[in-house]
Amino acid sequence: MLMGRGGFQALLARALMLATAEVSWLATVRVVADGELEGLTVATTTVDPADFVEGEAVLLAQLFGLLVAFIGPALTLRLINQLWPQLEFDDADFSVTANNEDVE
Repeated sequence: MLMGRGGFQALLARALMLATAEVSWLATVRVVADGELEGLTVATTTVDPADFVEGEAVLLAQLFGLLVAFIGPALTLRLINQLWPQLEFDDADFSVTANNEDVE
């Protein structure tokens, strides 16, 4: 909604590429024209469940990291709250990355 379908597709594709560097089975997944992830359903039957959950988490973390980089932490947090209103992020700190590097 912020960047249109094409922008979201590009952002998701970049997040998938970054996540694939950490979780190898994600190489079997690709972003299709409507922004969906093709190959994810097949992976649920071929990948160990713990590895599958890890891949999902890494992909989501990469996507959120890109959103923070492009639209900032406040807007990203608002967007996440709209998608998942039941989650609480009162103590979220987006100023430090997983590698303890300051976000500029």
